Amino acid sequence: MSARRIAVAFALAGATLFAEPSHADTRAPARLSIPSLGLFDAPVVALPIQSGRWAEERLGAREVGLLETTGRWPGDTWAMVLAGHVTLEGDQRGPFYGLGSLRPGQILLLYGHDGQPWRYRVVGQRLLAADAVKAIYRRDGRRLLLMTCAAWDDARQRYTRRLLVEAVLEAPTGTKHLTRVWQASRMQR
Repeated sequence: MSARRIAVAFALAGATLFAEPSHADTRAPARLSIPSLGLFDAPVVALPIQSGRWAEERLGAREVGLLETTGRWPGDTWAMVLAGHVTLEGDQRGPFYGLGSLRPGQILLLYGHDGQPWRYRVVGQRLLAADAVKAIYRRDGRRLLLMTCAAWDDARQRYTRRLLVEAVLEAPTGTKHLTRVWQASRMQR
């Protein structure tokens, strides 16, 4: 059984994993920009699994979280999943406020710790059940999935669904680094 499957099994069973993903690798994402939402340079932080769930408390008004057990960088075996708040306490908007307004063709920019930009194009979105964890695991390192809460329930005072926006890495345009990422992701299929 792969380390990824073990981590998911532990998370679903409610066990705690103490491994903190290392983002010292310069390929790891450092910041996200979604120009059409007015989101620029949102810091990307690691979200490890703690007490059977991703440590969402690390997220604030600006940060988005790279979910442990998903892809670690563009071109990895698995799609990366970035999560962010849609709203915060006191009716403050989170970094993913308006995520549902993204349409196919719109552009997302992800930057590595080395400053290398990756350009993604939105290809679609869908609503998921709040516990549909398996739906975020995609064996395609060219994919980037953005996830946030959706469908506020006034009676229960919580969100009941998750919004998942899917984007695909665009073909590299002349940089050696992007060419290596592109080739690596194609060889892993």
